[in-house]
Amino acid sequence: MLATGHTLRFSGPQNEEDNHHNGVGLLLTNTAHKSLLEWEPINDRILRARFNSKFQEVTIIQCYAPTNLTDDNTKEDFYGHLQSGLDKVPKRDITIVMGDMNAKVGCNNTGKELIMGKQGVGDINENGELFTDFCELNDLVIGGTIFAHKDIHKVTWTSPDKSVKNQIDHLAILRRWRTTLSDVRAYRGAEICSDHELLKAKLQVRIARVRTQGNTKSPRSDITKLKTPQDKQEFSISLRNKFEALADADADSLENKWEQVKNTFTVCL
Repeated sequence: MLATGHTLRFSGPQNEEDNHHNGVGLLLTNTAHKSLLEWEPINDRILRARFNSKFQEVTIIQCYAPTNLTDDNTKEDFYGHLQSGLDKVPKRDITIVMGDMNAKVGCNNTGKELIMGKQGVGDINENGELFTDFCELNDLVIGGTIFAHKDIHKVTWTSPDKSVKNQIDHLAILRRWRTTLSDVRAYRGAEICSDHELLKAKLQVRIARVRTQGNTKSPRSDITKLKTPQDKQEFSISLRNKFEALADADADSLENKWEQVKNTFTVCL
């Protein structure tokens, strides 16, 4: 728990003497943290978290992929662990894979129409091929290539000398839940102490607080019982008797009185 009231779920080196070159995390609001069902720090590049929702459970896999110049073995290891993490996700979940994928997917979606649009930036690179192949294998749609924005709202990384601008941070969602995604774009004004821009996505999903075993809803009263004259008369008599008993009770607070009144109606019904 941070001083701001947010909760940070982090996967990566834990000790000060460790190499902190890698690491991924999820910064959760209080509401989001209460809806957290489970989370797994897979390694220092991948974190998986599952959230409760009023509609359908949501699983987010946060990533930090190797750069395009990294050796093939490291890339293969990354996508192997990413696939293993995704395989653990229940098939019914709204599934999102997101983060710094270090992948340029470009704007040419020929032959890949089901997993990306034409709103990408530049040309695809080797990492982009790996990422799009992964998305195609798992039926994921790359959100940043779908929605029409100016290039300044698509670019997610700028080189220190400002000469190179790339779209390498991505959010991909399971295609069956594509309609829940209403927008994906970068925000250049966010102060995040990074050469990456803030990537923001809008989903039409309402998360819900996880209910504990004792936190259950009260049963609904069956008011259809009051439709017959006999049941209605019996209810009136029972209610009058209960309130007469309340009048003699010594309620020490307004809240106690309200609880007694509410319970009276509930018991009588």
